[in-house]
Amino acid sequence: MSAFANRLTRRTLVTALAGGVLMTPAGRPAVADQLASTGTPGASPASSPVASPAASPGTDPSPTSLVVAGLNNPRGMAFRPDGTLLVATGGNPGPNAALVEVSDGCPRVLAGGLPTARVAFRAVVGVADVAVLDGRTYLLLAGGNIDGDAPPNGVYEVSDDGSATLTSDISTFIRDNPVAEIPGDYDTDGQPHAMLPDQSGDGFLVTEGNSNQLLRVSLGDGSVERVADLSAGHPIPTGLALDGDGAPLVAYFTAAPYAEGSARVVRVLPDGSTADAWTGLSLLIDLAVGPDGALWALEMATGHGDDPGAIRPGTGRILRRGGDGATTVIATGLELPSRMRFAPDDSLYVSGPAFGSDTGEGWVIRLAPSDGIIGPHTVPPIATLTGDLACPT
Repeated sequence: MSAFANRLTRRTLVTALAGGVLMTPAGRPAVADQLASTGTPGASPASSPVASPAASPGTDPSPTSLVVAGLNNPRGMAFRPDGTLLVATGGNPGPNAALVEVSDGCPRVLAGGLPTARVAFRAVVGVADVAVLDGRTYLLLAGGNIDGDAPPNGVYEVSDDGSATLTSDISTFIRDNPVAEIPGDYDTDGQPHAMLPDQSGDGFLVTEGNSNQLLRVSLGDGSVERVADLSAGHPIPTGLALDGDGAPLVAYFTAAPYAEGSARVVRVLPDGSTADAWTGLSLLIDLAVGPDGALWALEMATGHGDDPGAIRPGTGRILRRGGDGATTVIATGLELPSRMRFAPDDSLYVSGPAFGSDTGEGWVIRLAPSDGIIGPHTVPPIATLTGDLACPT
């Protein structure tokens, strides 16, 4: 079976999460067509009591604003040293995935024409994540298909002229180095999801959610190596962070039927084994270490029990786990969020929806701190939010 056929038969929900599409609603500019600090998370691996949001809509201490709209399935984000927001997106089927920058609410293509693939849930995967390291910009491609004469999945450096140059070939590594438990929906190019600069300063850690593994790619020689084989039980690794000691923390979205409360965070130990760091979560899609040193988790949806058909928008949450192991619900009401990223000003940016935004419903919102703290609050419906969007409509 070809890699493309494998992609069409995939059934894990992560295939709907790893790529993004930037669409252009009628009247939007044609350009849109192409379209972490460290800390110590709670030491207790057990589930902990959860404090609910204390504020109600209209009295939230941390206001929410719209940063950019008109996107389809936006994914990972990063910030340049000057504070400019970069957003990873995919594209409609064909070679049109892109990395964009956002200025005053208007997206501009930095690197376009990248490959995409149509997968389960009619999702399109393309550019999955973006990172800035030593002033250079890198993207993580998830829409590659080397059996179909498309470039491989992997890490690419983006030049000022918009070209994307492969630095580390993840597709070939996955084919040459199978994990212990090959999934039934095996994707021969893999499904890279998130990347994060490692402590060496010359490479990235990458989660791969189909074969289920944590990889390290080197910018020096382009090599790819497996840090941990996470394939037992098909947990679908998604988000990624580093704890205060530099150990990788990996989010498990969890396997079908994605039962509520079955997602978790694991700490990857030096020998490649794992230990639970945070349990009792649901549809865990991203992680971040906040300016306060606490571990923050992004749940795509909640309240669905063990029925994937009951997954609904408006039930996503952001949780914070402090050093004492206590968990606080920071935000509720999120509409199938996809990723989150702390900005240089300590505000929190969230992208979404994770899937189902094929006609320009995608967005990035900003949760602003109040007195240096992002307090608990309910995120209002995206359609009601406003922001300083200079992009013509």
